[in-house]
Amino acid sequence: MDTGSPEAWHAAVQVCGSCPLAAQCTQLVRELIERGDGPRAMIWAGVAYDNSGTIVENLDRHRVTPVGHKRPMRIIRNGSRPLRAGPALAAPRRHIVLGRPLERTGIEAG
Repeated sequence: MDTGSPEAWHAAVQVCGSCPLAAQCTQLVRELIERGDGPRAMIWAGVAYDNSGTIVENLDRHRVTPVGHKRPMRIIRNGSRPLRAGPALAAPRRHIVLGRPLERTGIEAG
């Protein structure tokens, strides 16, 4: 359930429904849920589960959030912006040539 589309999820539910082992899968899911190890982010025994282990009722409305996705940080400034003391220093330019070591540019970080 972390990837894919609603069409793929519906197809997976149909495949599970026609499987001869569906009853055994359903029993295993019940046992796992009772134990606290329920399925997460998958379709098991014809039932879709989200990342928290909750049953997804409507596959067409389920939204996938990428794993590890974090919202961009917003910086809120309450005071005035600091004044610049002078122009910013230029970063040294380096050219990488495959097969040769880097040459010194003459500008050393210190």
